[in-house]
Amino acid sequence: MKIDPSILCSVPRKEHERFERYAANIVCESFIFTGDRDYLTARFAFFQRQSHLFLWSAAQALEKYLKANILLLGGGVIKRIHEHTKLADQLRQVHPNRLDIDLTIPHGWAEQGVTNWPERDIQAYLQSIEIFGAPNVRYDQVQLEVHLQDLVFLDRLAFSLRHQLVADAVDSCKLVGDQLTRRFFDLNYSFAPDDHQHPNLIGIRLLHSSVTTLEAAVKGCFGHEVAYQEWASKSMGLNAKDLQRLAHRPNAYND
Repeated sequence: MKIDPSILCSVPRKEHERFERYAANIVCESFIFTGDRDYLTARFAFFQRQSHLFLWSAAQALEKYLKANILLLGGGVIKRIHEHTKLADQLRQVHPNRLDIDLTIPHGWAEQGVTNWPERDIQAYLQSIEIFGAPNVRYDQVQLEVHLQDLVFLDRLAFSLRHQLVADAVDSCKLVGDQLTRRFFDLNYSFAPDDHQHPNLIGIRLLHSSVTTLEAAVKGCFGHEVAYQEWASKSMGLNAKDLQRLAHRPNAYND
């Protein structure tokens, strides 16, 4: 763990190791264990088909895991930003292999009917999480698509970013109840033991998608799009950038 020498100047040299140990504990409590809560919530939300909650919680978890890695593995300093791509770039400067994950479809899934596996690199995935898990999406006002790939990549990234940082298991998180941890291992090939009996993919909705009434209105699907846009601006506080984003929102996946 890298701590600014100017901070340690005020600490007796014999106390440096103790100071760093407590600082590391603070990082674990503030970022890793709270990230675990968001990660478990995201997985639970996926199986409940709660697309917005899944993306919001996944974004929160990955942001905290990225920041923990930067603090504990040599970066030393983080900024109060919520941009996953910038955090990933910062981590790559000191520890690039933390973001090196397998992007292929899990073995046997194609045989179970998973045919849609978009071509994305890790930066594109983090960018989509950054966009669709952002605060301005939390009002269910944008079109979303959540695919099984999002769950798989989340699991693999969580494992890579968390691996070797702490000994505590994710599912031992004391910040959540049993209901969130009950399905932690299901389809989670990164964390699950080899003998875990995963559910069959048949019956699991492979793609969650939504188009909101607000988005349809400002795009002109009901006519009077200018009036809807003016109403949304004046009554809901949406600015010109928000309206443009809604009116020209592309699909989450471009196969």
